[in-house]
Amino acid sequence: MSIDADEFTARLKAERNDPAREERLRQDRRKRRRTIGIWAGAGVVLAGGFTFWLVDVTSGERPAEEPFAAGALNEALWPDSWPATTSSPFRGSPASGWDKADEDWGMPLPPVHPVDGLGEEQVTSGLGVVRDFLRETNVSDEVLLGEVPEKALALLAPDDPARTGLETAVAHPTEGRSPLEAFTRFDPEEVLVLGGVRDQGSMTYEAAPGGGLLVHADYTFVYAVTKPEDGWEVVPGRPEAARVVVRRRLTATVREGKLLLGPAGHVIANTACPGPDDGFIHPLFYKERAKVKGGKEFDPYADGATFPEASAGVCLRPTRT
Repeated sequence: MSIDADEFTARLKAERNDPAREERLRQDRRKRRRTIGIWAGAGVVLAGGFTFWLVDVTSGERPAEEPFAAGALNEALWPDSWPATTSSPFRGSPASGWDKADEDWGMPLPPVHPVDGLGEEQVTSGLGVVRDFLRETNVSDEVLLGEVPEKALALLAPDDPARTGLETAVAHPTEGRSPLEAFTRFDPEEVLVLGGVRDQGSMTYEAAPGGGLLVHADYTFVYAVTKPEDGWEVVPGRPEAARVVVRRRLTATVREGKLLLGPAGHVIANTACPGPDDGFIHPLFYKERAKVKGGKEFDPYADGATFPEASAGVCLRPTRT
């Protein structure tokens, strides 16, 4: 059947002037929008399904001992409740932003001013001796590797009874006479201390009765450790790291560049309790901590005057490290 040009043109004009034409066009546009919406919705469902899977494989509700889908989620985004690894050992810890105690700027001295006959130079020197003692007892490789802390002991006055007591405690640790009262020591066959010990604290000072500088120090040190071998790889290639928090308070008198130790106290968070009397800290890793029941809970990062001490038969269990 053939249609000549005049007839075809007349039909187009008739369709263009048809009152129902606009309604048909509107319905056609609605149909196309619905089709696009269906495909877009399918995309959202697929994306949502992927998100659900991602959350599921990286959720803190999964068993803690399962690997956490390596590569599915950057470790920096892991929940704080998940174990730390050697890649980011201070993740989730308040100490993550603290100074490194072994750096030159670590453990800064307080503002210095003369006190009762002691000039600024003498005060600065006395504070420096206390800082050196804190570093040698809590940060130096010598002490962290469990060796005899000769440099720390050499800072004590020869006639200070505390020096003899600490030398005996290091050589023959027993219950009630532990080098951990002054020294932070780990057994290198049990754990390796990762670099960058974190610290935060303060020192105040005054003139000492009888001469010299009396210094009061209150410092918290945080250590990240891992097992030298056979440690749990939280994800492949990233062994677990545990943290130990040590808080120390001490009073010391500085005379002629040497220390006379006064009242002191310490608390160690995340160590086996009761542990062997061998003069070492024995850190608990994630699976070991999960098995610990009972004990007195405390926050090793809490401010204030309270200073929990572990008493006989009572273990301290940190709420965080």
